[in-house]
Amino acid sequence: MASIKFLIQGKNSPANIYVQLSVGRGKVFKRKTGYSIDPKDWGKKGMPIDRNTSLKNLKADLNKLSSNLENCLNDAVSLKEVVNGDWLQLQINIINGQVIGDEKEKLTNHIQYIIDNAHRVKKANNQIGLSQSRIKSYKLFKNVISRFEKEINKGQSFFIRDVGFDFGEQFSEWLFSKKYSINYVGKNIDNLKAVCRDAERRGIETSTQLKRISSFTKQTNSDEVIILSESEQESIADLKLNREALINARKWLLLGCQLGQRFSDLIRITPDMIKASNGIKIIELTQIKTSKLVAIPLMPKAIEIIENGMPYPIALQNFNEYIKDICREAGFNQPTKGSAYIETEEKSKNKPKTPGIYPKWKLIGSHVCRRSFASNLYGKIPTALLINITGHGTEKMFLKYIGRTAYDNAYQMMEYFGKLQAKEKKEAQMQVLKNAN
Repeated sequence: MASIKFLIQGKNSPANIYVQLSVGRGKVFKRKTGYSIDPKDWGKKGMPIDRNTSLKNLKADLNKLSSNLENCLNDAVSLKEVVNGDWLQLQINIINGQVIGDEKEKLTNHIQYIIDNAHRVKKANNQIGLSQSRIKSYKLFKNVISRFEKEINKGQSFFIRDVGFDFGEQFSEWLFSKKYSINYVGKNIDNLKAVCRDAERRGIETSTQLKRISSFTKQTNSDEVIILSESEQESIADLKLNREALINARKWLLLGCQLGQRFSDLIRITPDMIKASNGIKIIELTQIKTSKLVAIPLMPKAIEIIENGMPYPIALQNFNEYIKDICREAGFNQPTKGSAYIETEEKSKNKPKTPGIYPKWKLIGSHVCRRSFASNLYGKIPTALLINITGHGTEKMFLKYIGRTAYDNAYQMMEYFGKLQAKEKKEAQMQVLKNAN
């Protein structure tokens, strides 16, 4: 089992702080961390004695270094990389932002740089810090690039300057050859461009053809959007469940379909977020992804769930597993187009979903809450109000999310015009009758 610990050598001040990485019998590597300390401030547990702010900050930096090294080691093991003293020194340099020369310009190294400095990355909306889901996305992307290098480039690193039109085409073809979905390939292309743009802002040479790499996504049709209809939600509500975990997950599922929030926001809802405004109960919360304050009116079914006792917090992975079980017990077996994880002999936690035809219950995940809310109320409530609650950036994004197009909006508007004309005609007829009398 691998272990990471810190130590100092000598009694002179300042003393260099070393990190020692042990990855097995006879495989122990030691390198300077770039930090130093007065030996009298070094504790017996291999950490600074936090008796003042400076030492507390140093301890925090070492803990962060240890955590980052552990993540790098896990990635290296999964990719079967050679872990030695040189590898350890390179990771320390990347984490500390001290990569020099060609090492700094390697594609995977810059991805790791973004991961390690996620807390101070400036986003497009001028906010600072990447979300946990975005950090995870970059980690998965780094693994994809490392596999691409092994298969296509004989294990040699690609450089930021290599990423041009031809690279983008080759990378896309390689991903498609793995039977990955259009959207999965498109997300990797977006990540590739984002990494290179970040490198360019930091003065690293990029290809003049970087802008020629095209992003793409698959247009989602309404019959491919997985939702729970109102009747299906009623079936779930009436289902007899014996396990407490499933009963709790059902509450979150049905509440989510009534509130239209991402799981990260849904799971944070507590009774003290419920307010009363002009006799109407609402939930006020600030969405994590958008940082927007939203007020969500509570419909009768949502009030009923809450009054019967708020569900207790649950992990996303468990939620996804439990609601699949619930929908399977509810008999949602109809063949449905979608993407799901395929169990194979090859174990890989980062393997993407495979498109195909599956029983509907197998396609149910946390996204079904927000999508069901948006889809079931589309056309019944003004789209602008729905967008304000779901947190989509634009109407185009909202329509794509529920598998609709601009034409659907046009048809909806024509229906409103038809109703308006009928109302005006009726009012005109009533006026004629009134005048006749």
